Amino acid sequence: MGVKSVYAIKKGIYFLLILFISNSSYGQFYQGLEAGAYSTNASFMSGESSEPSSTFGFSVGYIAERDLSENLYVKVAILANKRGFNAVNKRGINTTDEKWRLNVIEIPINLGYYLNWNNRNRQIFLEGGLTFDYNGRAFIKNDTETITLDIGSEASVKRISTGVNIGAGLLFSKRIKVRLNYYHGLSNVLITEGDEWKNRGFGISCNYFLKKRELH
Repeated sequence: MGVKSVYAIKKGIYFLLILFISNSSYGQFYQGLEAGAYSTNASFMSGESSEPSSTFGFSVGYIAERDLSENLYVKVAILANKRGFNAVNKRGINTTDEKWRLNVIEIPINLGYYLNWNNRNRQIFLEGGLTFDYNGRAFIKNDTETITLDIGSEASVKRISTGVNIGAGLLFSKRIKVRLNYYHGLSNVLITEGDEWKNRGFGISCNYFLKKRELH
């Protein structure tokens, strides 16, 4: 990712955070919990390992939303997330099945919009935005051993990576949101030249707000 792209992303973050903390006539603030399950995969190639296939992961954490207007809101979350995929390591005629896993603290910053904002208990919404990942632990597991990958600027795996996410769902009873979403990694998680690991995945998540949303 180039310097200009990073600069543009930072400007976008600052803009969304200003919207989030600003006081407006619609500045209702809501917070709660989120739990989700994902089918995760990656665009991947590393040494003798390739042929990625999907596996399942999960996320859990804290969410907060602030209304910007009757229909528009900004959402920030802090989620513990497990991503990964299965791969095949080929060395000559020998093959080994591998499990590549990454434990992540994920911070998505999204703009959302309610399509039918009114006093009904069910509301359709759309969301999308940037995701910033703090990579905490990466490892490869095969039939005989678990290999922990070093993380950092001089290691195998980057500490910080980025992605985008989009989603849609329903708000029930002014308190529960069910969301279908897609995550697409923008950053190559691997530092080694010529290797690639860009996460992606489909999932479903459930939000529970600590107070009911006020509908205008």
